[in-house]
This record gives sequence, structure tokens and C-alpha cells, in this order.
Amino acid sequence: MKKRVPEVIIFVYMFSLLIIGLSLQPINELYDGLYNILTSTGILITDYMVIGGVGPALVNGALVAFIGMLLIKINSVPMTGPSIACIFIMAGFGLFGKNIWSVLPIIFGVYIFSKIKKQKFKTYIYPALFGTALAPFVTYYAFTTEFGIWPGIIIGILAGIIIPPLATHLLKAHEGYNLYNVGFSAGFVGLLIYNILRGYGFSTETVLIWGTEFNEIIRKIIIPMVISMIIVGFLINKQSFKGYKEIFKYPGVLITDYIPIAGFGNTLINMGLVGLVGIAYIELVGAHYNGATLGALLTVIGFGAFGKNPKNITPIIIGVYLGTIFSHHEANGAGPIFAALFGTCLAPLAGKFGPIIGILAGFTHLSVVSYIGGLHGGLNLYNNGFAAGIVATIFVALIQGFKKED
Repeated sequence: MKKRVPEVIIFVYMFSLLIIGLSLQPINELYDGLYNILTSTGILITDYMVIGGVGPALVNGALVAFIGMLLIKINSVPMTGPSIACIFIMAGFGLFGKNIWSVLPIIFGVYIFSKIKKQKFKTYIYPALFGTALAPFVTYYAFTTEFGIWPGIIIGILAGIIIPPLATHLLKAHEGYNLYNVGFSAGFVGLLIYNILRGYGFSTETVLIWGTEFNEIIRKIIIPMVISMIIVGFLINKQSFKGYKEIFKYPGVLITDYIPIAGFGNTLINMGLVGLVGIAYIELVGAHYNGATLGALLTVIGFGAFGKNPKNITPIIIGVYLGTIFSHHEANGAGPIFAALFGTCLAPLAGKFGPIIGILAGFTHLSVVSYIGGLHGGLNLYNNGFAAGIVATIFVALIQGFKKED
């Protein structure tokens, strides 16, 4: 049973989102809201709580997460740090950009790649799940052309085939200092496919659907969630925080799985604590809770099992905030709040090279991510992962280039 504890607890959290979603609105409103979500283009930034309502958005997010959990389960992949990060990021983006059918062509494309390589699908399970960052390619081209849904499905499958080899290759560029490596890869896939299609007249338009009326309800969901993680982790860890400090000994560079390092109890505590850091930042800058920011928080929480901790994410967040002070960006705006929360994928830079480098990385990241989305037309949901890959690659190259030789 002990081996199944992480699996059971992560399932409970996802199931809780589903139950909360189902309980918030009458069945007819849930149906209508889900229909609106399933037929939305989903490009950045499309808040599903605005499109379909809080209940349908939570239901969609939970079901998208369950797709990830099911694939992990049937492929006998253990519930490790990367698995937890996958599940939480899928749930998070199921609140803005992914839905229960748009992720499937991407996953199927990765499956085809595994067959081409004559390897088991489980070998590529993480590129398949993280690669659903490109889900808007499916929905956008399914609903904006005169050819029905098939162009979106075909493009999604093609994107899925391309993702795995690119993710493997591009990891070498930033050497694991960008935790959203598949987001970095998806940015290049998105850049390639989108600009080819744009040359034939298929371009996207900027979208900003950003809810402002959900603060109270989302606080009631996310704050109890992160506090419960700390409490449950404390109980699993034999009612202590013993061993938690082991997490801080590792910079978080890919691949850093906190479960074998500190145990699942301490990992769950860490997930709750990084979630609290994210919540504190939203409160301090006066940003809104909505589907998008809740999705960002769930992503931060998930990666609390896989590279992020309060010590290495805080400098990144500070750097982004300082960037808003010295620029025209508002700290509580959509782009800057995304940069602060998702930009914590650069946490390994702070963990390895110290808080000053982390602050500089966050400061730089805000500027890069603010303007890079146009390269892929908003069709890569992990836009921050794309920008962070560029920032991490440059920082690592400069640090290594200027360091003293032995």
C-alpha cells in the first residue's frame, strides 16, 4: 500500500476538483459550459472559467488530468516527481487551453513516433503528456477553417510526432536549467507549423479572455488544497518535517525528483509550500484568481515534486516583480503574473548559481516572454517554457563562458 500512497493521494486531489466542479452549477449549465469549452479555440489566453463557467472549467481540468493519470497507470509508470508534475500541469491547463479531446491527437502523434522508433510508448510518456502544450493547434484549426475538424486533428498528430526528438535534442541547449523543457521544444514546433500555415493564409489573432470575478470561489479551493498538502505530508512523514531540508541541497536541475531524495511526505509538504509562495505573490500584487492563474498555481504545485522549492523559486519571482517596476508592465497584469508564476521553471538557475542570478533571470524572462508569443501565434500554451528555454540557454552559456578555468 505504501507504494500506492502517492498515486492515491494525487487521485484524491484531482477527484476533489471534479466533485467541486460538478457541485457548482446545475447539470444543464455544466453541459452548456463544457460544450463551450470543447468548441473554443483555446489559444493563449483563453480562460475557460469565462468561456464555460467555474464548474465546467474544473470538470474539464480534472478530466484532462485523469487522461494523464490513466496513461501513466496503464503504461505502468510509477507515480514519481515527473508524473506528479505532468498530472498537475494537465489539470492546470485544462482550465485554459486544453480540453478532453484536443490533447488526444498530440498524444497519438507521440504514440506513432514510438512505433516508428520501435520502442514502448512509456519511453515517451512524458513528452506525450507535456507535449499537449500544443493542444490549441487542434482546436484552433478545427474550428477556424472550412474543412471541419480534421485539419486540427491532423496538425495535432503531426506536432506530436515532432515533439519527442526535439525535446531530447533541445535539452542540451539549456542543460536542464529550464524545467519546462517540452515547453521550450513546443515553442519551436509551434513556430515551425504556425509560420508555415500563416504563409498560406491561416494565421491567428491575439486573444485575452481573462476572468476578474472569481477571486472568492478560487481562494476557497486553492488555499485549503495547499494547506492540506502540508498537513497530509506532515502526517505521512511521521508527524515531522524531518528530512525536508534535503530538498534544498539540490538546485533542481533536470531531472530532480524529490520523492527519492526526501520521501513523498516531504515532497507533498514542498508542493504545498511552493503553492503558498505563488498565492502570496498573487495577493501581494493584487492579481485576479481565474482559470488561468489557478492553472499557473497548479503547475507550480506540481513541479514542487520535480525541481521547484521555496528557496529556488523566490528569486525568480522577485526578478519578475523588479522587471515590472522598471518597465511599463503592471505586476498584476496577465502577462507579468504568468511570467512570475510560470517563470519559476528557471528555478534551477537560482538553485545552482545563487539568488542574484535567479533575480537577473526573472528580470530578463519578463521582457523575453512578453513578446515571444507572436512567433507561434499563441498556439503553444507553454509560452513561458519557450521563453525560459532561451533565457536559460543564454545564461548558462554566459556563466560557463566567463567562469574561471581550473
